[in-house]
Amino acid sequence: MRSAAPRPFVVFDLDDTLANLREHLMAMLNRRTGRAIHWTEWHRYELVTVYGASVEQILDWVLEDRVLEAAHLEPHAREAVAAARRAGFQVAVVTARGWHPRGEAITRAWLERQGIEVDALHLVPAFGSKAEVLARLGSVRHFIDDHAGHLHPARAVPSVQHTHLLDRPWNQDDTTLRRLRGLDEFVRVLEREMEKR
Repeated sequence: MRSAAPRPFVVFDLDDTLANLREHLMAMLNRRTGRAIHWTEWHRYELVTVYGASVEQILDWVLEDRVLEAAHLEPHAREAVAAARRAGFQVAVVTARGWHPRGEAITRAWLERQGIEVDALHLVPAFGSKAEVLARLGSVRHFIDDHAGHLHPARAVPSVQHTHLLDRPWNQDDTTLRRLRGLDEFVRVLEREMEKR
């Protein structure tokens, strides 16, 4: 008897996709640098250009101030995960928290506190390739991220069907990717898919 094919995945990024990291990150960076820059003015993904601090310095501050642990849940995050499950998909989180020495433990604990159950969790280094992880996962129906730099390589992975850029100030210069204004919009995408089955 042949076993059934594994169910495809819906893959979510974590920071500023399922988790609102930007509010605590903004408060910490403004305090540390003496600046008053709101995250809505972050028109580039690379915050070193916004705050004039090195990558190493910013990562050290994130560690010291426990910024990852303080992240809030994004609006409609639970609904988006639940909708993916209702549609019959496995759920994975692929995040660039691999630079953090306790990134996996912090992330698992955060997901548990928020009541978000995932079938797979993968951490890549800060400048690592999420596309490589997606290729190893197998069939990926949807991949949602706020960083265009992760989505473009993912589009080249044959097993990834749809990519979605979650609308943020730092990704406005990319006009080529399918854009979501919020996770509630992704819930509607899944509902439309289910109606067509």
